[in-house]
Amino acid sequence: MLHSIIWRYLLLVNCFDVKCFSAIVSTTKGPGDMTSSRPTLTIQKAYAVAREAFEPGGADLVGVEIEWPVHKRGSLSRPESADFLPIMNRPLPNGSRITIEPGGQVELSGPPLESGPATLRAINEDAVILHHRLRAHGLIPTDLAVDDRRPPHRILDLPRYRAMESFYAHRGREGTWMMTNTASVQINISHHPDRRNVRWELANRMGPVLVAAFANSPGIGPDGQRWQSVRQAIWNGIDPGRTAPVPVSDQPGTDWAQYALAADVFFIRGGELGTSVPPGLTFADWMTTGHPAGWPTEDDLRYHLTTLFPPIRPRGWLEFRMIDALEPDCRSAAVLVASTAIEDRVAAELVDLLPDTQDLWVTAARDGLNDPVLRDAAQLLLGVVELHLRRHPTHSSAAETVATYIDRYTKHGLAPAHVHGDIETDAFPRLDAAVVAAP
Repeated sequence: MLHSIIWRYLLLVNCFDVKCFSAIVSTTKGPGDMTSSRPTLTIQKAYAVAREAFEPGGADLVGVEIEWPVHKRGSLSRPESADFLPIMNRPLPNGSRITIEPGGQVELSGPPLESGPATLRAINEDAVILHHRLRAHGLIPTDLAVDDRRPPHRILDLPRYRAMESFYAHRGREGTWMMTNTASVQINISHHPDRRNVRWELANRMGPVLVAAFANSPGIGPDGQRWQSVRQAIWNGIDPGRTAPVPVSDQPGTDWAQYALAADVFFIRGGELGTSVPPGLTFADWMTTGHPAGWPTEDDLRYHLTTLFPPIRPRGWLEFRMIDALEPDCRSAAVLVASTAIEDRVAAELVDLLPDTQDLWVTAARDGLNDPVLRDAAQLLLGVVELHLRRHPTHSSAAETVATYIDRYTKHGLAPAHVHGDIETDAFPRLDAAVVAAP
């Protein structure tokens, strides 16, 4: 009974990947929100719903979300869900929101503000207070992108998470690792208020550069080979139909709709617990053939969109989902680079100078800045951002943060992965070199 009460409480304050940019999307449905008893959702309506993700939201804002794996003081054991209750309902000075991820990672979602420097100041101040509160209750946060200190284990027993873990288990162990033993820094950026596609195109163009420049989880991945970002290797192995990059064309709403309809459904809301769905039922199939739980509605499609995890995800804004968790100075540099790069004058320069790396997502995670194209692109990207920050009268501190990162890492062709200790886990044994080389 106590456990049930706890996870119901956490459901009210926690929603997987629904952040301060949006209202919370429930994992259950009310009486008026059931699936339909007959086909009602047409292809035309489905495409219209998907295109909503590219509608500008008005204000031009930047948001940041930070995740930390947490262990109990004096051991590496995970907290129980009840351990987080004392910190969940205490507001933070700048309005950042605290949520708990399936493996007990703590996530802090900062308030969307007018610039990268502004949102960094707000969330960093709240992060200091949050960490103090955690430690006061015997909980220790860490800056690990992949938690290799303990086996994966889910502490939240919400229906969505049960369905997600069961669905991913059909493909292997990567899904549970992703849910419970990984952490990231996510950057949310509004669509351009006038030219809604321009930031989408640039974000996907520079996304692999950001993966490589800020890789922070080196070691042996699930495939037995070495990666600069094992976290991204884990994501790559989950379900390509929902984690691969979205194709980029001059019709992004159509591209997103096609991506979504081709992706499998793993959870149908309805009733107290919803319905878990094994692999094999795409959303398009559900529209065509239905399911014993019912036929999909527009709201079901909107919910399905929250279960898709490409590295750049449109949500009415853009989510940069592919950057490893980092220690504070490196994290600040990553936020400043991404948020400054999309500003009009900077973006115009980058469109002319930055090579198109959209085909290098896997290379970026595997080889990082060891790849010469990505190394040159990272040095160009961070150099352009630093120069523009220096020209801004109030961003001198931000410019110094990026400059320090360049001096420590980028100009030497390095990322944090090059100085970080390797991920070490028996779950991902190294493949024999002869096996890797075999045709």
